[in-house]
Amino acid sequence: MQLHDMSEQCAQCGFSYARIDTEVWGQSSSRRVMCPLCGWSLYEEYRWEGSTQLVTKRTEARGFGAYRLVPPGSYTGYNAFHTEPSPELVAQLQDLLTTRGWKGYLSLWDVRQNKVRLLVGHPLAKFSVDGMNEGAA
Repeated sequence: MQLHDMSEQCAQCGFSYARIDTEVWGQSSSRRVMCPLCGWSLYEEYRWEGSTQLVTKRTEARGFGAYRLVPPGSYTGYNAFHTEPSPELVAQLQDLLTTRGWKGYLSLWDVRQNKVRLLVGHPLAKFSVDGMNEGAA
């Protein structure tokens, strides 16, 4: 499988490496695309008839930012905001990432400037578990 089959350009901010997760069950499958920067998401379900796929459901959600939280010694995936997060939630996430030892990143979509702002970290940074590969990018 080629990298271009596993990623897609974000339809909101243009970031070239939106994540794609897939699932297959019987003659059906689904695909979820999420931009790790702005949080834009796309969800599609397909039904397969032989080698032909038919889209049976498609939803697209505007992003208002994204984050990844990695607690000390653990792992977690990417998450997106599909509404503007409250200032209290943003402050809590920033506190975890800047003072409490959690790793990850936090970005918010700036509605006025129509672009993403990274508040802490970066989604392309790799984070270690149990101290391995500290700071690797």
